[in-house]
Amino acid sequence: MSAVDVEALTVKAGSKTLVSNVTLAVEAGTWCTVVGPNGAGKTTLVETIAGLRKASHGSVSISGHPLAEMHERERAQRVALVPQHPVIPSGMSVDDYVALGRVAYHGLFRPPGANDRSIVESVLERLSLVDFRERDVMTLSGGERQRMVLARALVQSTAVIVLDEPITGLDMRHQMDMLELLKSEVAQCGLTVVATLHDLTLAGQFADRLVLLDRGEVVLDGAAGDVIRSDELAQCYAMKLRVVDVDGADVVVPVRQ
Repeated sequence: MSAVDVEALTVKAGSKTLVSNVTLAVEAGTWCTVVGPNGAGKTTLVETIAGLRKASHGSVSISGHPLAEMHERERAQRVALVPQHPVIPSGMSVDDYVALGRVAYHGLFRPPGANDRSIVESVLERLSLVDFRERDVMTLSGGERQRMVLARALVQSTAVIVLDEPITGLDMRHQMDMLELLKSEVAQCGLTVVATLHDLTLAGQFADRLVLLDRGEVVLDGAAGDVIRSDELAQCYAMKLRVVDVDGADVVVPVRQ
């Protein structure tokens, strides 16, 4: 059984079609990244997989369970989202913010139990956030804040995590740190990742599989290296691209016309 099944999914906003007839099956314990030019429908697709948007037609299932039939708490126990622009309230400690990821289990009006605290502690340690736990969330650097947002998603203990441009605004080192953290969660914990990334080189290096989206439709779906080296990639971006092998990694270089 796939961790994520998207069947003939169409999403509309008024009369405008944002995603059109998309069908995907993402295997458990793998990393699938959606790439494509601006306006391709990437954010709409992943937000629909995470349950933030409703399908106009078609369906999304998480581990065989239809998303449309889940109540909010059940959905939060099956799929977690790291949005591109997370809302981070001021005045909270890092520890309290991360612990919000357990609300789906103990509810709004009951305090976290011992198991909830144990899970939060484990994630804080894995993401090297223990020393920041008492810090106000607004005092963190960009990289620290992104790790905190990822930590909140991980403490939801879901089999699937959806990330929309998780490295936006980070410098190169922190981009790599964030992606390496996710890769280790996939390898060590069997996490299934569905993400969007603008950086084609990093998308190709970290994902097992790439889905190339353009104008809301799937143009190509396959192994990361195959999509990166495809003619369709350059065609969708309407520009000349060169793929260079650097120590065994594909680096995508835009070429001036």
